[in-house]
Amino acid sequence: MLKNYFPSQLDEYQKNAIIYDNNMLIIAGAGSGKTFTLINKINYLIEEQKISPQDILVVSFTNASVNDISLKASYSIDIVTFHKLAIKILTQANVSFGLANDHFLSYIINESLHTCNAKDQKYILKFLKFSGPYKKFVHSNEFASFKKFIITFINLWKANDFNYSNIPLEKVTKLERHILIIIFNIFLNYIKEKNSQNKLDFDDLIKAAAEKVKEIKLNYKYIIIDEFQDTSLIRLKLIKEIYKHTNSHIIVVGDDYQSIYRFSGCNLNIFLNFSSFFPSVKTIVLKNIYRNSQELSNIATKFIQKNPLQINKKLISAKHTKYPIIFAPYTNKIEHLKKVLNHLINYTDDIMILSRNNNDIYEYIDEEFKIEQSIISYHNIKIKYFTVHKSKGLEANSVIVLNCNNNIVGFPNKIENNSLINKVFPFKEMKHAEERRLFYVAITRAKENTFLLYDKHNCSTFIKEIRKIAIKELSKITYFK
Repeated sequence: MLKNYFPSQLDEYQKNAIIYDNNMLIIAGAGSGKTFTLINKINYLIEEQKISPQDILVVSFTNASVNDISLKASYSIDIVTFHKLAIKILTQANVSFGLANDHFLSYIINESLHTCNAKDQKYILKFLKFSGPYKKFVHSNEFASFKKFIITFINLWKANDFNYSNIPLEKVTKLERHILIIIFNIFLNYIKEKNSQNKLDFDDLIKAAAEKVKEIKLNYKYIIIDEFQDTSLIRLKLIKEIYKHTNSHIIVVGDDYQSIYRFSGCNLNIFLNFSSFFPSVKTIVLKNIYRNSQELSNIATKFIQKNPLQINKKLISAKHTKYPIIFAPYTNKIEHLKKVLNHLINYTDDIMILSRNNNDIYEYIDEEFKIEQSIISYHNIKIKYFTVHKSKGLEANSVIVLNCNNNIVGFPNKIENNSLINKVFPFKEMKHAEERRLFYVAITRAKENTFLLYDKHNCSTFIKEIRKIAIKELSKITYFK
């Protein structure tokens, strides 16, 4: 029985997740009170089950998630990212190393692409179907996306413990083989530079830590993993080693609809098949959502469920709105964004602008706007601005999504989800599956409504799909012109 110190706001699904005392998968929909449930789970273990705070380990994928939980936690427990957990283990095992951060790989890729020979340049331009000289390419959005594509490839390679024999050469074209050679030469140069400086990157840290767990003493009785939908194979191996050597309970929390970090090596298949990795797993779905209206949730859910590899679930909201999705086609993107903002600031000062790519925003603003970090100033109004990846876990009354256009760096982005990745790596998904999840994250940040901005004459396939769903759900759709 839950005692009086548990908040009355807990719903029946959250209570079940808090009380259950064994290995557990908690599926937490967008805005379902995931962190609230986690905090109360920790409180319940300490106050009701008399578990010592030192016996609880909480691990999450991002620093933002760790900081959020740490700020809200009532007790001093170990709350760390996977990388800090790995560093803690390696330090206790007396392993000496330096850190190679994300910029290290980006620097190697940048240098390699800027200095590659004319033959490689020709292959790259042909692979990307880029119109123009290589000098123009290195200053384009396509260049930035190609760099991200290479980072994704290398991260997937490392995070899934791949080797060269894994490559199904019969499935790749002659041009794709040349691109693979370019990537592997960059990868080998990256390894050489790391080794020469005795540095480990984040994936190296996790692999090394998994090998050292048996050499140190850990006393955890409960392992709680947040954002588990973003787990990679090497992270799973580390957790399995800790689980094996501590005989602990394992509780993982996440949402397969919001798995958006494949570029860093994450494998959604682990989340979908969690019960095959650990014994006696109970699955609990947090079905009640508190951010989105039922109308917005219905549209977003039908959109995401077009991915066959998702866990279908019905999310329930007590909130309702007449205009959950508003389509905003434009002929002049700068003037149209101003028009949308001028309309919104009459109703709310809680506005968030989201973009698919880092540089998208600069195509939509002029001298009337000022950007400082994650804040856009427009006529003395402060507007939050993020890429969709950085917006996860955040919310606003009204959300504006930019660049929903049918181009190579639009939404969906057509470079980072190149078919070459799906040909090489074993976890197969439908076309643009991760981009679909990313778009789902974007539209579900809104407490009231989401504005979708797109070129009137060149809208993306996602806009066409959402329009069809909205017509069925709402009988009519709303345009902002």
